[in-house]
Amino acid sequence: MVRWARRYRPRAPGEAPSSETYVESSAAQDLFEVEGFDPQTTEFADEQFERIHGRDDRVRVFGTTSFPWRTICKLEITAANGRRFGCTGAMIGPRTVLTNGHCVYMHDNGGWARSIRVIPGKNGSSQPYGVVTSRFYHSVRGWTRDRSSNYDYAVIVLPRSNKLGNRTGWMGLASLSFFSLLGLRINSSGYPGDKPYGTQWWNSNNILAVTARRVYYRIDTYFGQSGSPNWRYRNGKRHIVAVHNTGGSIMNGGVRLSRPVFNNLVTWKNRYT
Repeated sequence: MVRWARRYRPRAPGEAPSSETYVESSAAQDLFEVEGFDPQTTEFADEQFERIHGRDDRVRVFGTTSFPWRTICKLEITAANGRRFGCTGAMIGPRTVLTNGHCVYMHDNGGWARSIRVIPGKNGSSQPYGVVTSRFYHSVRGWTRDRSSNYDYAVIVLPRSNKLGNRTGWMGLASLSFFSLLGLRINSSGYPGDKPYGTQWWNSNNILAVTARRVYYRIDTYFGQSGSPNWRYRNGKRHIVAVHNTGGSIMNGGVRLSRPVFNNLVTWKNRYT
């Protein structure tokens, strides 16, 4: 089990705040967008899912071995106190899975998860890419210490012997401006607890509000979809711009890939190859 701690040192100019940095900040790098990887680029019937602009209801994804659906993972979590939970994650590199902080570090259930089973492209009882168990995670103090939903993001690191991302591929990452995000049509897909177990469900809608750390939308979600990627589809490319983490009576929300979040994700992605 990993316990993240760092010795105090003064902040360098341009470095992310202490609540954000569990790794060295890469804020000096001029990175706003990184590309994804599709090892088997093909056309597929489910492509129409990302072009629907109609009703705000979830649609089941049956072709979970097609891109990008195979990059989305069912997470089966055993908390430190033995309780079981479900979340969603998304491959963002060969060994790196993006999810929520509250999926790896549960304040009311003993802290860091005891273990997490990562199952890409799960479709009911079918597990086309197998199951990999991890006990190695990264999050930030804004979540683990301060419990702020603004910092509710994390990654799961897979063992060196299980580079699932090289089989599934992964979507790119993008840190977009306020005006680029507001009104943007985004997609979200995950594993909700109110549907048949282990089935993936997609939905799409526009971003209705943007803050420095969050985006808000009326995409239907349910427990279990925490950690679902919110991605933009444009010019044949997909980039994750936020990670879903909260539901509300008016709007649901996700953690925006602001520059500090983006930089941490790129650092983690590049570290574990």
